[in-house]
Amino acid sequence: MARIKWKNGARCAVCLTFDVDGESVWISRDPHLGHRPIHNSMGAYGPKVGIPRILKMLKKYNLPGTFFIPSWTVEKWPKMTESIVRAGHEIGHHGHLHEKPFQMADAEREEELLVRSLDILKRDTGQKITGSRTPSCDPSAHTMALLKKYGLHYHSNMMDDDWPYYHPCGLVELPTKWSMDDFIFFGYSGNPPAGHGIWDAESVHSIWLEEFEGTYEEGGYLNIMTHPQIIGQHHRIRMLERLVRHMLDKGDVWFASTGEVAREWSKQVKPPKKTAKNRAK
Repeated sequence: MARIKWKNGARCAVCLTFDVDGESVWISRDPHLGHRPIHNSMGAYGPKVGIPRILKMLKKYNLPGTFFIPSWTVEKWPKMTESIVRAGHEIGHHGHLHEKPFQMADAEREEELLVRSLDILKRDTGQKITGSRTPSCDPSAHTMALLKKYGLHYHSNMMDDDWPYYHPCGLVELPTKWSMDDFIFFGYSGNPPAGHGIWDAESVHSIWLEEFEGTYEEGGYLNIMTHPQIIGQHHRIRMLERLVRHMLDKGDVWFASTGEVAREWSKQVKPPKKTAKNRAK
């Protein structure tokens, strides 16, 4: 992979991203959970408590964030959404009710929900939505082409590379990793069972720190994927803040939204010729 010239002469780029699922992550897992107070309360912790703490941390260090929000959650928590937009952060598409495209019946249903979600996001945030993260990292065979059809520039879920790349349709991919997802380590439900137990924050800090150091050494980009109902707890947001301070101490790390990274990368790396032809069709 050719070395990318990141902005401001930075050696590497870091994206702090937040999947603001709220209650939708539990309801989409099992509709009956929408009637269970404990699961609703776990989801609500994100908009009520996690988001204010995250926004406070980002403001403290003058850092940008990208918030991927299901449109159902945008409508359920309008003041929370307004607070993110007012702080100047990027909003990304994340389904409507956190539906998994792979489990949908057909491309028509997926397209219908995509259009509905994008309309709500545009209406309630005032932003032009340029990026998407598929709920539960489970896109269908139709997802990328549909995102491209409706004017999105990038997707951020695939796990087959450390670097951005182009899908055949011309959509930019900003890969992620399960190991950089806080839900894998901390997400938990007792009944019905979900998650793998609750890890201590220090273990996760060591994993994320070493992943950052490897990224820094190669001059690449790091995509940290978190959820306000998870990372927003005291010991976890403090862990994330320590990691951020370590990165800032390097003096040459570009903190950017995923949209900024996608735009900067695509300025320097042109689509393959066959991709350019496909885009023209």
